[in-house]
Amino acid sequence: MNRTQKKCVLASTGFHLSLLLVLFVGPAFLSSKEQAENRPLIDFIPLKTIDEALSGGGNPNARPPQAPPPAPAPPKPAVQPPAARTQPVEQPEPLKPAQPPPDSFNIKPARKLPAVNVTPVTRRSNSQISKSTSAQTSDSTTKARQAQLAQATAAITQGIREGLSSSTDVEMPGPGGGGVPYANFKDAVKKIYTDAWVVPPEVTDDSATATASVTIARDGTVLEARIISRSGNDLADQSVEAVLRRVTYAAPLPDDTKESKRTVTIRFNVKAKLLG
Repeated sequence: MNRTQKKCVLASTGFHLSLLLVLFVGPAFLSSKEQAENRPLIDFIPLKTIDEALSGGGNPNARPPQAPPPAPAPPKPAVQPPAARTQPVEQPEPLKPAQPPPDSFNIKPARKLPAVNVTPVTRRSNSQISKSTSAQTSDSTTKARQAQLAQATAAITQGIREGLSSSTDVEMPGPGGGGVPYANFKDAVKKIYTDAWVVPPEVTDDSATATASVTIARDGTVLEARIISRSGNDLADQSVEAVLRRVTYAAPLPDDTKESKRTVTIRFNVKAKLLG
């Protein structure tokens, strides 16, 4: 075997080794994104987020914080009964003067008829009033709960960061390990939106999947949320649009990040929601 043949053998061996390396190592990079999308949904609300695909902290046996009491419903407006039309009271005829003599040509003036208001009056039915009142009550209750939840989360986070006294015992739900519950940032955002999403019962297409883009500020405030890929089912897409409008606070960015905001992509799958 001459020198040229040796070079060819070495080159061929190196080429085949590189193919084997791509065959075994390449799929790990190609499936990383898919594995991130298929991670199981966490079952707690983290107070801190990280970039790693990990979760911890909290106590798995701790009771979740009680939801704030719903805002008192505004009193329902009293439904006024339709006003009964009052019949005009006829005034008694004045006493007739004495009859003039037959040769008199005085003519008695005609009596004026009472004026009647014929303008139609439109009144809302009881069902319309109750629907309007219930819609206003639901909207005010949702906003009040979101505001109270955001305030409670901010207060707990601030207290933990400043350092609580040794006599204070704070237990938050989490996978375990104690301390502040934490999870991957995208998992936390997905948890918030999945819990808030309500699939209409009329949606029977389990394969319907809509994709949304959500931009979140450093403190967790939602800056922008929109659908970038529709499912093809109008009812499912409308429910996704509703949850994108309703959620105004998601999860804070990781502490060590230098970004002022971050955009994540969320897939809303009907089958996954119903099975979850």
